[in-house]
Amino acid sequence: MAYIISGVILILLLMTDIVRTTLTTRGEGLISAFVSGAFRKVACSSIRAGHRPSEIIGSISISTLALVWLAGLWAGWVLVFMGIPDAIAHSGDMSGVDLHDVIYFVGFTLSTLGTGDLFPTTRGAQIATVLSSFSGLLIVTLIVTYAVSVVSAVVARRVLAYKIYLNGGNEGEFLSEFPDIENFAAWVAGIKNELVSCTEQRLAYPVLDNFVSRDERFSLPVQLARLGLVTFQGES
Repeated sequence: MAYIISGVILILLLMTDIVRTTLTTRGEGLISAFVSGAFRKVACSSIRAGHRPSEIIGSISISTLALVWLAGLWAGWVLVFMGIPDAIAHSGDMSGVDLHDVIYFVGFTLSTLGTGDLFPTTRGAQIATVLSSFSGLLIVTLIVTYAVSVVSAVVARRVLAYKIYLNGGNEGEFLSEFPDIENFAAWVAGIKNELVSCTEQRLAYPVLDNFVSRDERFSLPVQLARLGLVTFQGES
C-alpha cells in the first residue's frame, strides 16, 4: 500500500505541475519553475563570467522539463504497479515479474505501444493500466502543445524586436527615422498590441526568459531598453 500511495502522490504532483504550466496563464508549476530557473541561473552565470549567452538554453530547458515530467510519471506508475500484488504476468507461462518487467510494462503502457508479452492480471491492475495509458497520451500531447506555443511566442518576440530595430533601434536613433515626435508617438502606439501580447506570453510562459539571442537585432529586451530610453528622453 505504501508503494501505491507514494506513486499516486507523485503522479498527482506531476499532473498538477503539467496542467498549471501548459494549460493555465498563471505561469509555471513548482517543478517547472525549478528546472527553468536552474538553466536561467546557468545562463546568467555565463554572462557574468563574460561569455555570450547560449541560444540553445531555452530549447534545453524545455527538453529537460519534458524528460523530468515523463520520467516522474513513469516512476509514479511503477510504484503503483509494484504496490498491487501479482499485478502483471507474462502472457506465455504466467510466471511472475521482477522490477525490470514492471518498468518495461509501464513504459510501453505510457507510450500506448502495448506489445502483449506482459498483461495485467487483476482488476485493480487493469484499471491502473488504462489510467496510465491515458496519462501517457495526455502528457505527450500537452508537451507538444506547450513546446509549439512557446516557440510561437519566441518567434513573436523576435519579430517585434526586429521591427523596433528597423525603425531606429540601431544605435537608438529612433527620432531620426520620424519627421517629428508626434509620428514617433503614433508609431509606438501602433506596436502597443504586440507589446501587450508579448507581455502576456511572458507571464504565461516564464521559460521564454531562457530563449536569448546573440544577435541584438532580435533581442526584445535590448530593443525595448533602447526604445524606453529614447521615450524617456523625449518626455524630459
